[in-house]
Amino acid sequence: MRSLQLKALVTLVVIEALISTIGVLPTLQYALTHKSLPTIAGGIKALSGPFEALGMEAFIVAGLIFVAISALKFLTTHWLWSLRLDGAILQLILLGVSTIFWYGFALPYGLLLGIPQAILIVLAWSCFK
Repeated sequence: MRSLQLKALVTLVVIEALISTIGVLPTLQYALTHKSLPTIAGGIKALSGPFEALGMEAFIVAGLIFVAISALKFLTTHWLWSLRLDGAILQLILLGVSTIFWYGFALPYGLLLGIPQAILIVLAWSCFK
């Protein structure tokens, strides 16, 4: 039987993975096409953070790496749902690596979804085999 913590964890991982893959790709496509970042409501540039100083080519590469890392989180959801310990360990590793990109792209949702995931992994740790 899957605990409430595990169900909440898998839900958060899926939400964060969707935002970080499907949500980031249009901005990267715009940056590749226009060699600049799109402006959203209020004149804020999307994904505008410290990585912007790397130049647009390096920015796009970093973005694609972030999307690939985020896509791996779909695998972790399958492993977590299957109560596999390697899913919990991989998700902790991916959360750690994702923090670099959350900072570099100034993504506010990262910590809002990442910290609860780490806490839920600890709370559900005994479920994993």
